[in-house]
Parts: sequence; C-alpha cells; structure tokens
Amino acid sequence: MQPSLSECAGTLYAEGVRALRVVPVFFGAGGHLKSDLPKIVDELKARYRDMQISVDSPIGEQAEVISAIARAIAR
Repeated sequence: MQPSLSECAGTLYAEGVRALRVVPVFFGAGGHLKSDLPKIVDELKARYRDMQISVDSPIGEQAEVISAIARAIAR
C-alpha cells in the first residue's frame, strides 16, 4: 500500500513525532506480519533511534473486535 510504513514513519519523524504505534489491519498474523513487518520495524528502529515504535496485535485478534464479530453473528 502507499504510502508505505517506512514513508509514513519518515514523514512523522520529520514532523517531530517520537512515538509510533503500528496497528496491523489484518484478521490474523499471517506470513506478512510474522516475517515482513518485524524486518520493517527493525529497520525503522535502527534509522530513528529516538522514536519509540510499538506494534499491536492484528486488529482481527483483538478482544474488542472478536466480541463485535460475535455480537454481529448472534443477531
């Protein structure tokens, strides 16, 4: 997708942002999240050493989303 995570991080860093929270909008942790994302995040942490970068669980694995899906199915 465009812009890439690296491009977004660079723009935010240039604007003075020093904390970045990555929320993967995927239903589960597949290959992309298990192999590609950690490499990208490691590169960003090396490039922007004073930026705190955290990665949440995929949105589809978060309890609130699972509950919302269950409620929608139950209706």
